[in-house]
Amino acid sequence: MAFFSKKSKPKNVCVLLDSANSRVLARGSMEGPPDGMNIQINIFEGSPQDVIQAENVQIIPADEELHPKLGHVIQYKGSQLVLEPLRDLVGNQVRENLRMPVDFETYVYPTDGREGRWTARANDLSCGGISFYSDGKFYVEEQVQVVIPITRTAPLLLTCQVLRQKDENGSTFYAAKFLDILNEQESMIREAVFNVQLLARRRSA
Repeated sequence: MAFFSKKSKPKNVCVLLDSANSRVLARGSMEGPPDGMNIQINIFEGSPQDVIQAENVQIIPADEELHPKLGHVIQYKGSQLVLEPLRDLVGNQVRENLRMPVDFETYVYPTDGREGRWTARANDLSCGGISFYSDGKFYVEEQVQVVIPITRTAPLLLTCQVLRQKDENGSTFYAAKFLDILNEQESMIREAVFNVQLLARRRSA
């Protein structure tokens, strides 16, 4: 059996993050069993060298059924890497805590019977929630709906609960968590967050 499998259309997609600061390094497809003694990954976006040079990396599969893992590169050939898994990363903390600064205009809709919508400027985004600035007046624990326009297909309209707010320079900063989010919606947000990080890395390079 060949040590590296032939290239094919991306499947079993995963994202590789620097373990030190959760910085996105690359995205690839797992070519072998995800729970094998070693994990073979074909990098199709980002820099294989960044993954190789990292001491340890977080391996986060797009498939919600697969556990994120901590591992390091033990062999490589071009864009094809073999990583030795060191341990599972417990729970969904890695997915939920990955937060990326963003900058896009969006809309917030009250759900308490008030009519209309408020414009907002997004500040950061994660699979667990969003923070934004708005002239709208929302209170802590209030539920609102926020448009996420940067996902791959159609924009998402997600229900959030406001966690905290503070006034800043004539506008108000809000941090909110997503409520009752579907797995497919979470995957779309995670992909959007990763894409923002990879784009930022390409621009800085």
